[in-house]
Amino acid sequence: MNTNETIAISGATGFIGSQLCAHFIQQGYHVIGFCRNIPAQRVQGVEYRISSLEKPLDKNLFNDATIFIHCAYLKGEEAKNINIEGTKKLLQASRNAGVKKNIFFSSMSAHADALSAYGQQKFLLEKEFNAKDDAIIRPGLVIGNGGLFLEMVKHIKSKGIVPLIDGGKQPLYTVHSLDIMKAIEIIITKNLNGTFTVAETEPVLYCDFYKELAKALNKKVLTFNISYPLMEIILSLTKLLGINTGVGKESLVGLKALRRVEFSDDLKKLGFIPHDYKASLKLLS
Repeated sequence: MNTNETIAISGATGFIGSQLCAHFIQQGYHVIGFCRNIPAQRVQGVEYRISSLEKPLDKNLFNDATIFIHCAYLKGEEAKNINIEGTKKLLQASRNAGVKKNIFFSSMSAHADALSAYGQQKFLLEKEFNAKDDAIIRPGLVIGNGGLFLEMVKHIKSKGIVPLIDGGKQPLYTVHSLDIMKAIEIIITKNLNGTFTVAETEPVLYCDFYKELAKALNKKVLTFNISYPLMEIILSLTKLLGINTGVGKESLVGLKALRRVEFSDDLKKLGFIPHDYKASLKLLS
């Protein structure tokens, strides 16, 4: 595809940001990557520009950009104000520069009743975008070489033991990173606006997902059931003793908040059905 569009991507060296850079370069777009530091391993063809959420923006940051995809995000409750104020500055600069489409990479955990700091912050950040002109992507657990999924893979490979909170019966929605790229490209080419949840149509139980992941990794995994209250006590004790379990309280809260969601209308507007978790795991091999 040959195009005159120029896409600016914040968080360009992160898991999703770097994949978006590579994808849109391959599709013939001019890509500008916003990042804290110029990466040692650059995506060929990307024009990198220095930018961070907590620092003043270069007045020429959005020069030539026609589309902006906002992926930059700092983890932690203490980064809340930085994320909000940094997003406001980027959006204002984008609009001042005449960028015609702003797209925000959010999360399925973003909603009014979110329990985790991550879900709460993503929901607040969504409010900075205009539903009439902008687009918001809410992906499920992104399957690919990064993010929370990679942490799950590393845990299975190194520990081989998975605690299943309340039996692991929580509904989990997944989406392959390739489907995220496809959804964003459709939003751009069709000039779609609003909020789009992008994930497999039916959730998988958390316990079943871990079993399938272990199978895909050809690893034996030992699972055991544990209650939320007991897990909270264990995490508090290990933190007090300085022991790293690989599981944080934020992850536990996020797991507790998992719920079934109806988003079939979003997929109809996009015009495609993402891979289910089994197909997504096969794509990794």
